[in-house]
Amino acid sequence: MRGRLLALVALLGLLVGVTPATAQAPTGDIVGRVADASGAVLPGVVVTVSGGALIQPLTATTGETGTYQFPGLQPGNTYVVKFELTGFRTVIVERVAVGVGSNTTTNATLEVSALQETVTVSSEAPIVDTRKTGTKSNYTQEQLQNVPSARDPWVMLERTPGIAMDRANVGGSQSGQQSGYISRGATTTNNKWLLDGVDITDQAATGASAVYYDFDMLQEMQISTGGNDVTQQTGGVGINLVTKSGSDTIRGSGRYYWTDESLGSVNLTEELRAQGARSGAPIQNIKDYGIEGGGPIWKGRAWFWGSYSKNDIKVGVVNFYQKRPGCPVNASDPLAQSLPVDAINECLNTDLTVLDNYNIKGSALLFSGNTFTWHSNFADKIRNARDASDTRPFETTYIQEGPVWTHKASDRHVFNDRWIAEAAYAYVGGGFGLLFQDPANRDIQPLNDLGTGRWERSFNQSEFDRPATSVNLTTTYFKPATLGGDHAFKIGYNFRDTPASSTTVYGGDVYAQTRNGVPERAQFWRSAATEYAMTTHSVFAQDTYTRNKLTLTAGIRWDRQDDSALASTVEANRLIPQWLPGIAFQGADSGVVFSNWSPRLGVGYDVFGTGRTVARSSFSVYYGQIAPGSLSGTLNPVSAASISFPWNDANGDRFVQINEVNLQRSAVITFSGNYNPDNPGFLGTTNTVDSGLKNDRTVEWTATVDHQLTNRMAVSLSYIYRSYSDFRFDQRVGIDASNWSPVTYQPTCAAAAPSCPQLTYFQPNISIPGTQRLVNRGGYTRDFNGIEATFTKRMADRWMLDMNYAYNDAVDNFDSIQGYSATFDPTNLQIFNGHQYAVEAGGSGIDNVFVNAKHMFKIAGVYTAPWDINLGATYQIRDGYLFPQRILSPNRTGAAGAVNLVLEPFGESRYDKFQMMDARVAKRFSFGRRSVEGSLDIFNVFNVNTVLTRNLNQAAATANNVTGIVAPRVLRLGVRVVF
Repeated sequence: MRGRLLALVALLGLLVGVTPATAQAPTGDIVGRVADASGAVLPGVVVTVSGGALIQPLTATTGETGTYQFPGLQPGNTYVVKFELTGFRTVIVERVAVGVGSNTTTNATLEVSALQETVTVSSEAPIVDTRKTGTKSNYTQEQLQNVPSARDPWVMLERTPGIAMDRANVGGSQSGQQSGYISRGATTTNNKWLLDGVDITDQAATGASAVYYDFDMLQEMQISTGGNDVTQQTGGVGINLVTKSGSDTIRGSGRYYWTDESLGSVNLTEELRAQGARSGAPIQNIKDYGIEGGGPIWKGRAWFWGSYSKNDIKVGVVNFYQKRPGCPVNASDPLAQSLPVDAINECLNTDLTVLDNYNIKGSALLFSGNTFTWHSNFADKIRNARDASDTRPFETTYIQEGPVWTHKASDRHVFNDRWIAEAAYAYVGGGFGLLFQDPANRDIQPLNDLGTGRWERSFNQSEFDRPATSVNLTTTYFKPATLGGDHAFKIGYNFRDTPASSTTVYGGDVYAQTRNGVPERAQFWRSAATEYAMTTHSVFAQDTYTRNKLTLTAGIRWDRQDDSALASTVEANRLIPQWLPGIAFQGADSGVVFSNWSPRLGVGYDVFGTGRTVARSSFSVYYGQIAPGSLSGTLNPVSAASISFPWNDANGDRFVQINEVNLQRSAVITFSGNYNPDNPGFLGTTNTVDSGLKNDRTVEWTATVDHQLTNRMAVSLSYIYRSYSDFRFDQRVGIDASNWSPVTYQPTCAAAAPSCPQLTYFQPNISIPGTQRLVNRGGYTRDFNGIEATFTKRMADRWMLDMNYAYNDAVDNFDSIQGYSATFDPTNLQIFNGHQYAVEAGGSGIDNVFVNAKHMFKIAGVYTAPWDINLGATYQIRDGYLFPQRILSPNRTGAAGAVNLVLEPFGESRYDKFQMMDARVAKRFSFGRRSVEGSLDIFNVFNVNTVLTRNLNQAAATANNVTGIVAPRVLRLGVRVVF
């Protein structure tokens, strides 16, 4: 196998010479056809494209079908296209715009002329892309800068059809955090992030971005939600970020934006305060400033570009208080209810995030047809209180820190007017730490209440290192007039090396756990210290065939993913080393390698031959991207492990002493990790990986009709079907359905609970086995059906508008008990089977959010009023997310622990509808090519106070207490200079 792989790599290397490039290259194409006045195609026409981001003009000659193609052009620029043929008038088309991942069709009609005449016209590019596959949204400078936003890529995701976010980012209150997002019933683990064509997806936090961004470094963004061609491995959301570049003219911009609590409102009512939201969630202060610019090093030969930015964000969090006299300790403190809102907001602690971002980029024409580009990005983040909330007071939050470097070198060579290739090398280095607020917290036991979810005293600490090395090779070849049409071939090879290491330690080595204030159990932890190796090899090939009205795209992709666990060591739990001894692990390999072939097929038909009405369909099979440890992690005994025993707190100090804990094997409440309590002294693992294990699979079919209403307006309607299967999970070996017995339970609910029904849970009649086996979930699948409708009006006649509606229906299906959980636990099975899919969001301080909206409507627009005044606005409305009220069961026999019992079918109850409007007014003063713009943005115009989260535990004293609301209305002042 290895020999064949090396041969394949060598063959690709010979094919592309010294060049090839990245999957989802951050470029666009100019394509077209040339005809005479009678409509007959003209071969032999010399077509030249110049300007934009081209250091050197490109030239092509039309073939027998009169067609030409210029692939790989820098988006966000306008180009000049010239058409020349002896005996005909020369035609020059100016201002030809290119978007990332798009095909800009520029046709020409040449008239016979004996004179050397030239006709110059301005481009009016069609708004419908006849060669498009899948569903993609492009965001240009006009949309990035003139529509009000919190100025990060995640808020652009929020505008995209069919994407639901896990939080509301009002005026930048959540910037500096990675918002979670769901699209088309998929998990977040298959999302992809690319920066200038470099895959910078955090492979360990699979689907997340490895860095944060300077918003003004971006020239354009493309977000793909489905119908992905062979250049993308997965069926997740693809985010393609394109940075700015230099040119032969010095150009740049600088900005300063300021938001402050003095510019904000209050949206907290007494009704909400009575429901537990004693404080609001105000922006305290945000400063966003930076400068970017570039120009020639050597005109016509070499360019540079660079940027610096800083984002200093200070926000308040609901019921996250300072510990000082006159301020409440938590939401239950009488002061929290009696103090007026202004005073209570003054008591809020600061959740601080600081982002620093540097970029440097250069490009040079090494020799005719060959361009070399280098880009380095340095992104640093510091956060003082990650996971701040009412249930996580300051001493239990993390200090987050850690810079990340990204370097990319690429070389692009134009062999001739048919063949272009590119090679790219990239390295993403660095990691981050989630640290104790005080190093002394390492020796302090956290106190955790299982009923209210509140933590006190301490928490844990983790440090991560996640470097990534990539080599990407691609080549494109245009072959016209073959088999009755034109062919555009694309072939590529990608390699990623993504090792990951992490360490985690737990405060005091034990959590003291109560239930509604009553001591219940001690959860002892053994630290984690994991080292994983992982590599991904990918090869893809695709042909886009066009003939008259038909466009057919057919491709195949192969991905090989392999990981292994490397040697590492952890120390014993200091309190119960007999139960959690130290381990010196020698490393292990699962013996399983995922090797997947993914076919992709797309077809488009220009219904009337005018390029204005196109019917499209795509069929795709995707396989998931795995994280380091996804396969070998099951065999790794040095991942975190815990065991819980009954705790009586005999001395009432709320700290665990060993003489207060029943350490008998029969008393074990629950355990976790790759750990067997029946043989705790065994320092290896008895776990296994199924040799027939499959990678998770997504099958997608889409059908779309695009129609151009006018030269500047278009509508689109899509139907999407997806089926998800072959999910993996760790199965407990030695227990099956026959070992589970139902127990009827009448809980005691809080006064705030609307109902308190009798419930049934299941517990085992044997002890939960410690041995696990990584297998596929039998009998579990997920289906998605969706509709998306869009209206687009490009900027013209002083206004632009983007509007979209999405209907989403994602349903979980459990055909057998095997599909449910790692222990075949049938508890809640009927609650989820046949009902809505929604996982709990769990990133950057957000929890209790179950992202699922069946109906979403979004609109964004800009109007240029007289005197160069720009007016912009956005509005969105969606269903409230799921509100799955639940009750924590008693501790179950057999070390099965407690389980959340959901009271009603998943998706039956929801929060109130969410809606939000933002607005912007800006006045530009122009001085030739330079300008100064002052702006005022208004976020949460209607000052809504929609409840986003509540305590779901109906048996807790704080049942249904509000734990999160939308941040209040706030203004942002800004000044922007363009030169």
